[in-house]
Amino acid sequence: MAAVRKVLIQGAGIGGLTLAAALGQRGVQVDVAEAVGSDAVLGVGLNQPANVLAALDEIGVREACLNIGFPFEELVLWNPLGEQVAAIPPPDGVYAKPSNNAIGRPAYNQILREAADKAGARIRTGVTIWEMHEDADGVEVELATWTGKRTPPIRDAGAGSNRYDLVVGFDGVRSKIREHLFGDKYAPAFTGSANWRVTLPRPDYLEHIVVAFAAGVKVVLTPTSRDDMYFGLVTPEPGKPRHAPEDFLDLFRERTRPFSGRLGELRDSITPDHTIVYTPLEYLTVREPWFRDRIAIAGDAAHTSPPHLSQGAAMAVEDAVTLAAALDQHDGLPDALDAWYRRRRDRALFVADASLALLKQENGDELTAADHELLRQVVPNAQVRLFTEAY
Repeated sequence: MAAVRKVLIQGAGIGGLTLAAALGQRGVQVDVAEAVGSDAVLGVGLNQPANVLAALDEIGVREACLNIGFPFEELVLWNPLGEQVAAIPPPDGVYAKPSNNAIGRPAYNQILREAADKAGARIRTGVTIWEMHEDADGVEVELATWTGKRTPPIRDAGAGSNRYDLVVGFDGVRSKIREHLFGDKYAPAFTGSANWRVTLPRPDYLEHIVVAFAAGVKVVLTPTSRDDMYFGLVTPEPGKPRHAPEDFLDLFRERTRPFSGRLGELRDSITPDHTIVYTPLEYLTVREPWFRDRIAIAGDAAHTSPPHLSQGAAMAVEDAVTLAAALDQHDGLPDALDAWYRRRRDRALFVADASLALLKQENGDELTAADHELLRQVVPNAQVRLFTEAY
C-alpha cells in the first residue's frame, strides 16, 4: 500500500476492528489500542442493513454475520396491544437479500476480532494513547495503561511507544483523538431521549423487527439470533437523569406500562437477573475534514446520532472500508485522506441529521426547515438512497 505501511487505530469497536481487518488484508502493519479490558460489556445487539452487509463482504465476514445473526426483510408495526397493524417491505434495488440482519453485539465484535487477528493486526486491550508527536515523516506515539473512565491513564514504559505513518481514532463519541485535533470545539449534545435495551429469549412469532408507540415511548423488538432477541425502548429523559442501575428494572416497567398483549408479556418476563443497558442518546457531527496531517477520526468520533435509521454502526464500517480503499488507491497520504473524507462526508452527515430529525418528529419537538426537508427524504426514500447508492 503506497500511502501507509504502519497504522495505529485507537478503539477496538466495530469501526476500528473493521479497519484493522481491511488494512491487514492489504499488507499494512496494524496496531490497535483499546482502552477498556477484553471483558468489557459490548452492548446488546444491533441491525445490519443491506449496505453494511455489502461493506462487510469486502473483508469477508458477511456470511459469518448471517450465519450467527437473524436475517429478515420487513419492518412490522404493532399497536400498543401487541397486534400487527402494518408491515413495511424493504425498498427495491437492495444490494442483495437479505435486506437486514440483526445480530448480538458480542457475537459481532467476535467476528470482527477474528477477522482482524487473521489479517495480522496486533490488538492490545487496557491501553490508550498518552502522547502523539508528529513530524513530516510520521507520528511518534506513546501508549499508557488505562485505569478507568474517571481516573487518568498511568504512564508506563511497558505499555510501549512506536512510530506510525497514520493514527486513526475510532474511539467513540468522547474521542480523545478528536480532542487532540480540534480541542473542545466539538462535544456531544444530549437529544433529550435515551435508549433502554435488554436481551430476552426470542419467541417464535418474532421474525422481523417490530416497532410500537404509546404515550411518547417507542418500543423496538429485534430478533438477534434463532435463540435471542432484544427488547428496546426510546424514551424522553428530560435533563439527562443519571438513573441508578438498581432502578433500571422498575423504570423499564414503568415506561412500558401503556403496552399490553405480547408486549406486556415480554415486559413481565424481565427479572432482576436480566441486564438492562441504559444509554442517553447524543448527537455530534464534525463538519470539517476529519483529519489533520497524519491523524484522523472516524465513526462515532466524527458523527454520532440516534439509532433511528439503524445506520450508526453501519457508517463506522463504511468509514473503515472506504478509508482502507483510499489508502490503497492513492500514493500520497494527504490525497488519500482528502478523497476519503469527500467520499464519506455527505452520506455520514445525512444519516446523522436525518436520524435526529426522526427522533424530534417522534417526540413532537419543534422542527426546522432543514428537518422538514430531511424528513421528506427519509420517508420513504432514505433506505433507497442508503441501500442503492455506493458508499
